[in-house]
Amino acid sequence: MSSLLSYAGWVPSENDTTISREAPNISAQDMWEKYIQKRRPVVFDGLLDDDTWHGERFTDLAYLRQQAGQAHVKVEPINTAKQIFGTAERREAMTFAQFLDIVQNKRENGKYYLTTQYEQEEEQDEDDDWPHMDPILPAPVNMLRKDFPLHPRILGNLVLQQCNLWVGGTQEPKSSGLHHDFHDNLYLLLSGSKRFVLFPPNAYPYLRLRGHVEHLHNNGLLVYEPDNRIRADGLDEIDAAHWRVASRSHQNGKKRRNHTQQDVHGSYEEAKQALQELKAKYETQEDDDDDDDDDDDKEDGEVLQDPGSDEDAWEQEEDEYEQLFESEEPSSFSYIVPSVLHEHFGIPSLIPAPKDVDKKIFPLQGCPKPLVVDLKPGQMLYVPASWFHEVTSFGSHGAPHMAFNYWMHPPDGQEVMEPYVDTEVWKTIKNRIMLYNQK
Repeated sequence: MSSLLSYAGWVPSENDTTISREAPNISAQDMWEKYIQKRRPVVFDGLLDDDTWHGERFTDLAYLRQQAGQAHVKVEPINTAKQIFGTAERREAMTFAQFLDIVQNKRENGKYYLTTQYEQEEEQDEDDDWPHMDPILPAPVNMLRKDFPLHPRILGNLVLQQCNLWVGGTQEPKSSGLHHDFHDNLYLLLSGSKRFVLFPPNAYPYLRLRGHVEHLHNNGLLVYEPDNRIRADGLDEIDAAHWRVASRSHQNGKKRRNHTQQDVHGSYEEAKQALQELKAKYETQEDDDDDDDDDDDKEDGEVLQDPGSDEDAWEQEEDEYEQLFESEEPSSFSYIVPSVLHEHFGIPSLIPAPKDVDKKIFPLQGCPKPLVVDLKPGQMLYVPASWFHEVTSFGSHGAPHMAFNYWMHPPDGQEVMEPYVDTEVWKTIKNRIMLYNQK
């Protein structure tokens, strides 16, 4: 049971909740040893020093319109009841140029937010047997790719999952809601202001999450029911096995073309058999889970949710709150309203409390104090995977708030040169990303 709470990363001490600061010319080795490996957030007083970084151009909306105005995007409308983003509101499709028109319209500019375009799919050839990949450069950043590096120097050998441009026109502070992501995040603020309220992954039992945590990996990655196949590097076990099969099949093809037949079938057949065995294993487990769902749910709740004396009351009220909110927000989001979160920890709230806010939904007893980071334009913030954050954003002097970010697959290894334990699979994925960049 203890492995369920096995986070081995950094946590702020009760008496010191300040965040470290670094210059952006930190070496990749130091970045790994001091922050990435330790799972510790850090602020950089400057943006990327890569020669290929030209993202400062993005604050020129005319430049964005010229380079990427025709891109098709889906933008998130604000939740009018809660006055926050990061909810399950249905996204609206438009061109990037149309969105920029809204951003520049004083009457409309606080109603929409350009966030990650996760609903788009990566194009693949019909005969391509490689596993599916999320879009590495979704719109509109796919049309801006000459202005930024795909692999920032300071992130060493971490593997890119996705790049995104974040744009909001509001001049009044709006919140993302309290949540966490599943990838390491390097967040570059280009304009406007952002305030981050950060909690480490092992604070999850206190934060009244919508989902039920199945596992907490050593590197902090949180896994929710029913996704029990997710490894510490974020890969589904079956997807990882699929990558291994595809990789060895590709290697066999190269050997055949080069007329070398040694080991052509052995390693590929082993990988294929391992994939089939994994599929059979989890199909059996799913059948067993269906048979005794009720007992397992109760037991898991008792094991994983034990932070304080008021937890029993929260479990009794949780179903009621789920019906009250009536939303499909992700498991990684909290029920706690931002204004209540701020009040609980004595953080000056920039956001007025919505009408009829339920102040009974607050962090449970024993919750650690958060880090509070006021990020300014020209600064970067590194946030390891599954660190909770509530972000308050607003523009200034009529200009939007704008950020660019890199999501990287969370490392589970011990070396800066090989940050992932499964070196074969991650070398293959990295090579596929390099090929994508050459298209």
